[in-house]
Amino acid sequence: MLHRWLHINTNDPVERNAYYLIVEVFWAAILGAIATFNGVYAVRLGASNTDIGLLNSIPALLAIIVSIPAGKFLQSRPLRKPWILWSLGLHRTGYLLVALVPLLKIFNLPVGEIAVWLLILNTSLASFFNTGWIPMLAEVVPEERRSAVFAARNMVNGLTASLVVFFGGLFLNNVIFPVNYQILYTFGFAASMLSQLVLVKINAPEVPAPPAPPKIRRTLRQQAGDLRRYFGEQPGFTRIVVNTFLHGSGVWMAAPVYILFFVRTLGADEAWVGLNGTVNGLATIVGFMFWRWGMKRLGEPLTLKLTIVCAGLYPLLVGVLGNLGWILLATAFNALVVAGINLSHFTTLLKVIPKVRRPEYFAVSATLVNIGAFIMPLVGVALGEIVGFGPVLILCGVLTIAGSTSFWWWPVVFESGSRAKLLDGAGHE
Repeated sequence: MLHRWLHINTNDPVERNAYYLIVEVFWAAILGAIATFNGVYAVRLGASNTDIGLLNSIPALLAIIVSIPAGKFLQSRPLRKPWILWSLGLHRTGYLLVALVPLLKIFNLPVGEIAVWLLILNTSLASFFNTGWIPMLAEVVPEERRSAVFAARNMVNGLTASLVVFFGGLFLNNVIFPVNYQILYTFGFAASMLSQLVLVKINAPEVPAPPAPPKIRRTLRQQAGDLRRYFGEQPGFTRIVVNTFLHGSGVWMAAPVYILFFVRTLGADEAWVGLNGTVNGLATIVGFMFWRWGMKRLGEPLTLKLTIVCAGLYPLLVGVLGNLGWILLATAFNALVVAGINLSHFTTLLKVIPKVRRPEYFAVSATLVNIGAFIMPLVGVALGEIVGFGPVLILCGVLTIAGSTSFWWWPVVFESGSRAKLLDGAGHE
């Protein structure tokens, strides 16, 4: 049995939650892997370069609009799990509508553009879910078990996604379009419903809501004051948000450019996109295995510093190499690096956010970060149409490396007791 292999005692409520979180990600990873082909699907349906830019940009705008209201709404609910799961279920159901888009061709409608906007609108539900999901994870998995559970989840996700995206790419290449995508999206939806059933079994505790502030209309100036209060109360929160924004500018700018460069410039087909996803998934597994061990010895802050400055090498290498075969090697290296970033960044973020106000703080973080994620993809596509997608990726790599150095020259502040301390490489003063 899986729980025995993982050394999990399912009679213990905490261990049982960990077991369910690892099991459900197997089913969730199937739809997640299939979503890898969203951009290619839109291109095949006739979406323009601008549409692909919007597919990466507008979801961030929706997250800006949704995150803080969602965070405040969930903050006021002692039992948040039903709201989180309902939003996730509705988001996953949206893929059935995406699968039906090609049928609209009979009405002579721009199906590529419609597919893009359906995928965009579907993300508003995902934004609500994400606002509550990470704080809920922090409640059901104690701090001492987080790195192990999250590493296991990501390894299961990586292995599952690797297989699904590889065979999915072959399937798409060998079955007539658009029936191939319709079958694949329907299969992904069915698998995600099994994930939903497992999530229902997780025992999420009630969380006492903080006293609600008086309901009064607030001016923009007052709201800006609220924002300053968030930053003033938690120095570590301020630093990780600002540093993440600086690091992410190049990453967000590159996001829509990859698929345009692969498909339009280098002529990649679905089979190559699937193979690239497989390489990414397998290397991610190795990365999480390594960094789960390495982070115990280096500490979260040093792990984050070492890995995040390497993130810009991927867009830089992709733009310089311009060869689908060599890009697979770059993908493998990037996955090893990103595994360390995700593991250390996530656990560090949880530590610098007040426990009782996690949904609220996480919503503020998501809102600020998504401002960059909204603007930069549009900039990337616009520049790509002027100078070419390869040179833009090189620029994205340089920006990412430069922005990531902020984690070194402005390190995270971690609250401990009544005083703050700067975390150095090993987490010592």
